[in-house]
Amino acid sequence: MQEIKKILVPTDFSENAQLAYRHAQEIAHRVGAKVDFIHIIPTLTYFHKSLSNMQAPLNLDDEIYPMAQKEAVHQMQTAMDDYIADENKGEVVCNIDRKSSTAIAEHAKQNNHDLIVMASKGHHKSSLLRGSTTNKVVRHSSVPVFTVDEGLNAEGLKDIMIPTDGSPLSFTALPMALTLATIYDADITLYHVQELYGSPLDSESRDPQKTDEQNIYESLISRLDDYLAAEGFDNVKIARGDEKFRDQFVVSDNASNRRINIYTAIERGVSAHLGIEDYAAENADVVVMATHGHSGFAHLLLGSTTEKVAQSLSTPVVTVKPDEKKLSKK
Repeated sequence: MQEIKKILVPTDFSENAQLAYRHAQEIAHRVGAKVDFIHIIPTLTYFHKSLSNMQAPLNLDDEIYPMAQKEAVHQMQTAMDDYIADENKGEVVCNIDRKSSTAIAEHAKQNNHDLIVMASKGHHKSSLLRGSTTNKVVRHSSVPVFTVDEGLNAEGLKDIMIPTDGSPLSFTALPMALTLATIYDADITLYHVQELYGSPLDSESRDPQKTDEQNIYESLISRLDDYLAAEGFDNVKIARGDEKFRDQFVVSDNASNRRINIYTAIERGVSAHLGIEDYAAENADVVVMATHGHSGFAHLLLGSTTEKVAQSLSTPVVTVKPDEKKLSKK
């Protein structure tokens, strides 16, 4: 599972941003993590040049930016006092950068954060369910990003959904999902769409005595078992259930075992994208998904289509980017 010791919360001080404070605190409280806040002040290149050309008395570098940073730090410290328990308080950071999304992603990576928790929207609400800054952080961050909105109760996360095509890269969302399931005592659903033109699992050998759904289910569980073994998850085993499509993860921790329910949902649909949206809206509190997948379902999980899925889901999303070295081998 993925250890969470440091959580980064980007903020623009909007009412929406406060949603992330509560979720970050809840996770930090349950795992004993520290919560850091970050605010990025965008550089005003054109304005800076205009002031210089006009020989205006104000200087951005010496006067405006330092004043803005001081005020931002004060607001973050106030927010931390209001929302974060003393034992979970970390640092407040205010940087100046041309691109806030890139600056947030780089800061999280360089400072060894384990999770970014941010509101799906900030001050500037768009017609999309996730704002442009959030989407760009998802695109650039090598650290998992948990985007939250008012639809998720910080204390009541019970159903976690992992979209998968059966590829090892799609299973890279599993460690974070297991961590959240352990924190919240939640169940996990593996979700697979059998699109009209076929599933990437269709090429595997089939038992003619079983339905297509049963064959795909067996293939998914077999591939998941292979992934756990290949990635060295020696403390995580799959216990097959008496009912089809219902199994359990058995997670060993020293002398004790924790069981997490796994449900496998397989649906036919015109597109995986729409299938995920519809299923998540009715059955999931949060969707944990890899930002890259394999062929077949890959067109959903690669590049801009992942962003479309993350944008259009009304359900909170945790995005996990696979290790680039592993990506290059696939």
